[in-house]
Amino acid sequence: MKKSIVIFFLIGVLSPVLLEAQFYNRNTYRTQRNEISFGVGASSCLTDVGGGKDVEESLFGNYARGFLWDINTDQTKYVANFSYKYYLKSKIGFKINLAYAKISGDDKSTTDPSRMNRNLNFETTIIEGSALFEWTITTEKTGNRYNLKNKFGKSIGAKNPLGFGFYVFGGIGGFYYNPFGVNNFGGAKTKFELRPLRTEGQGLIESNDAFYVNDVALGINYQDYAFPMSKGKQGTYSKFAICAPVGFGIKKSFHSTAGIKLEAGFRFTNTDYLDDVSTRYFSPEKLREWGADNSYTMSGVNQQLNDDGFFNVNVRYSEAPATNQFEELGIVNISNELTSSEFVATYGEGWYNVDFYDTSPGQIRGNPKNLDSYMFVTLSAYKKFKNTQKAFKVANSGFKRRIKASF
Repeated sequence: MKKSIVIFFLIGVLSPVLLEAQFYNRNTYRTQRNEISFGVGASSCLTDVGGGKDVEESLFGNYARGFLWDINTDQTKYVANFSYKYYLKSKIGFKINLAYAKISGDDKSTTDPSRMNRNLNFETTIIEGSALFEWTITTEKTGNRYNLKNKFGKSIGAKNPLGFGFYVFGGIGGFYYNPFGVNNFGGAKTKFELRPLRTEGQGLIESNDAFYVNDVALGINYQDYAFPMSKGKQGTYSKFAICAPVGFGIKKSFHSTAGIKLEAGFRFTNTDYLDDVSTRYFSPEKLREWGADNSYTMSGVNQQLNDDGFFNVNVRYSEAPATNQFEELGIVNISNELTSSEFVATYGEGWYNVDFYDTSPGQIRGNPKNLDSYMFVTLSAYKKFKNTQKAFKVANSGFKRRIKASF
């Protein structure tokens, strides 16, 4: 009987305490809805320029670009960010994020021969603004504020002294970019703004021009990626694009309202021109007409190694081209016509032995089907702000107390 009385007494005494603890665990966020953070970290990107291993070494078979395995660590740059978060629920927050970063790529950083031979490079500033929803999977714990211990020397605070929190996030944003490149093709290492040079002939010819042929083998209809013919700025790609940030983070609290967090975020984008590279090498003659030698040089067309091969000039000309047309085709030298009966029976007429550039007009410069992306890893300090007394009352508004009349 005495034992039962003691049990009921303990339940009666402890129940309000337990209920209050559950209430505050569930509703404390209402008194600390606002949070800001500042952070710095590293940035990188996945673009057509640069990249990882050779195709044969790639985990992804016939294409060297294998998501995060295609990142060049030697091209890592920096990022600084600021964010403001408002807690909608105890584990759901809405966050506004601002970031300033640099990203870059260089074909000298890859071991893929075709990219190394292309010899292009770029660097651009990223100024990003985004709106994100953040879901807290595990809430960070502050532990016992005063680090109290019992008579045996054990902490009476949280059982997990580390108290890490874990969260994921996703949202939508926009960003500014404007790629620059350094001349890697001899002479002074001059830096150029790439967008005005229209290195792939953006807007210099009609979108239905024969140059924009449908590449059945690659499954690319280049007319889908052509820009309307224009001599103005609108004839090329925009400096602004949309991004979709996704990622995760780990938080460690050192106080009930402050701590640090390590965050990794990946940005999918709707542009393939972060590096100014997307489709194919363009006509050197038309590039010279547009931007003198700068457009021609920075496009990389007809700039790299040449190989022996054979070419059917009748594909574009009714007869063998004149000498001054060789460069337009990327041909360095044209020699005897291949007229053996066996060759003609197999391949047809009009074939010649040629020496040609690996970077001649019409050859692959990038892949427009794979949009560019970039990523940040940041270490930030965050601070939560306590609400006013009025807000504290709102946090307790769910409690109603009935008062029994005494008469």
